[in-house]
Amino acid sequence: MKLLSVKAKCKGLTLIEVLAVLAILFIIAVLFLPALSRRGSNYTVWCMHNQKLIAIGFTMWKTDNNDQFPWQVATTNGGAQEAAARGYAASSFQCLSNYLRETTLFMCRTDTNRIPAANFAQFRNQNNSYFISLDAGTNAANNILTGDRNLANGGGPLKPGLFIYSRASKMNWTRELHGASPNYTLGVFSFGDTHAEAVQDMNLDSVFQRENLSTNRLAVP
Repeated sequence: MKLLSVKAKCKGLTLIEVLAVLAILFIIAVLFLPALSRRGSNYTVWCMHNQKLIAIGFTMWKTDNNDQFPWQVATTNGGAQEAAARGYAASSFQCLSNYLRETTLFMCRTDTNRIPAANFAQFRNQNNSYFISLDAGTNAANNILTGDRNLANGGGPLKPGLFIYSRASKMNWTRELHGASPNYTLGVFSFGDTHAEAVQDMNLDSVFQRENLSTNRLAVP
C-alpha cells in the first residue's frame, strides 16, 4: 500500500489582513478600557453589597435578641456591649457568625491594610474594613448602622477606637478605600432599614445630620 503525503503550503499574512487584525484589537480595547477605568466603582458596589448583608445580619440578630443590637447587649448575654463601649468593633461583628458565614464580607477589596480572618473565632479589628454606629436606633431608616472605616474629621483620618460625632464635626472621606476618582472621594454606609448607599464627600455631613442625633458614637476598627 502506497502512503500518500500532502504538503501544506504556508502563507504569510498580507498587509490588509494585518491592518484588519489591528483594527479588531483597537475596537476591543475601546470597548474594555472604560470598564477597567470603572474598577473603583465596581469595588464600591462590592462594599455596598457587603454592608447590606451585614445590616441584614444585624437586623436578624436584633430580631432574635429582644430588638437590640449586639452593642446594646452585655457579653454575658451573648452581646458585645462592653467591647463596643471601648470602641472595639470586631466583637459586634463576631456576633453575626450564625447569620453570615463568610468573614470576607467584612473586608473591602481595596483595603490593603486589612487581611481576611480565617474564621469568626480569629476575627479581629485588623480583619475588618467597617465601623459600627453605636447609637443607631433600632427602627430608624436614616440612622447609620455601619460604614467604611476611611472616615476623617476636619481633614484628619479617624483613629481606631471610639469616635464621638457631634454637630461641630466636619466629616470627610480619605482616599484609602475608594479613591479612584480624581474629582471626589466617597464611602459606603448601611442604614437601619438595611439599605446601603455610596456617599460622596460633599454629601457626607448631610447624611450624618439627617440622623437627627445630637451625638453618634462610632466604633472604628
